[in-house]
Amino acid sequence: MPLAKKFKSLTAGELQPANVATLEEELSALWRAAADDPGTEHPVMRASVLTLIAFVENEEEARESVDLISHIIAQNPCRAILLLAEPRERPDGMAAWISAQCHLPPWGARQVCCEQIYVRARGGAVNGLDNVVLPLIVPELPVYLWWRVGRFAPPSFLDQVLRRTNRVLVDSGRFEEPETDLATLGRLVERSHATGGIAFSDLNWARLTPCRELVAQNFDSDEAGSCLQDLSDISFEWETGPGERGSPIAHALLLTAWLASRLDWRPVTRLAPGAGPNRVVEFRRGDNPVRVEWIVRHETSQPPTPFKVTLKTRSDPPAIFSVSESTAEGIAHTRAEIPGRAPLERTLRMMAMGEVELVNEELKFPARDKIYEEILSLIVQMVDL
Repeated sequence: MPLAKKFKSLTAGELQPANVATLEEELSALWRAAADDPGTEHPVMRASVLTLIAFVENEEEARESVDLISHIIAQNPCRAILLLAEPRERPDGMAAWISAQCHLPPWGARQVCCEQIYVRARGGAVNGLDNVVLPLIVPELPVYLWWRVGRFAPPSFLDQVLRRTNRVLVDSGRFEEPETDLATLGRLVERSHATGGIAFSDLNWARLTPCRELVAQNFDSDEAGSCLQDLSDISFEWETGPGERGSPIAHALLLTAWLASRLDWRPVTRLAPGAGPNRVVEFRRGDNPVRVEWIVRHETSQPPTPFKVTLKTRSDPPAIFSVSESTAEGIAHTRAEIPGRAPLERTLRMMAMGEVELVNEELKFPARDKIYEEILSLIVQMVDL
């Protein structure tokens, strides 16, 4: 197939087989052919502001990632490299495909194009992945590793890739044991911070941003703000299906640690991994106890239980603040009850961000997230007590 015609096929979103040993040369030849094609109405411009490496462990995740990446590079021009590592699959070997994504921006006559490279390694061939990936990283641009599997436990064959990585994107909503896995991540982040190494982002933490903003907004007034230091009884309540773990526990744990780190609560009870979602976590602020309870309802409960946060002060009667959100309905309710004042309620529309939107937002912030790192550090303390 002529190179220019092959390029048109690529920009249609089709993955084209490529030679693993000559990926860079094949891509360069395609871009030259596209630039020299006299029949092109809108000349192409190859654009990259970063290298995005996505890592998955099965074909289903790979297929899903190909589609997600095509949307991400439309907003963040980059060279995207999708790695599928299947060390237990046979026969051993490595295969690669390439595709391109082009769009015509409203301000110019040139198409802005990015490229996606998909590399699949099976059996012992996974040990050669770094030799394929490292030459494909765009020099002098930041490198992001998007970890699309469970706990962050990179295999040794990614060591060289990690040495070139500036930031890792994980999703603690995928963690099977959020208490253990977040604590493990916290220790990695502490070591990385001490050596000036990789920065970390958590899509699940970013997913909680609207909830955290609503909780904080409940205390915007001076009168409500004065209640913050007197909080003593917190509950997180949500609905879950049989045997379901992961995201809701990670949500509750991250929010618990967020409140504790911002309000100087000291953990006094060990966070036992695998103890089940219903539990009480105790803190102290000075000499005063603070009790945090996680309450899980079955998904068959009527009316349905959204994710709900309730915060009460130790005064009698207490001031009560709550945020409940229903992602299914796309709305959130907030309520503030301060003794001697009329309750204040709000209903707001919430736009849940999908994985593409979350990744695109995280790619815009190269700096470390100090608050998230402090939260992970507190989770490490809670698990290590």
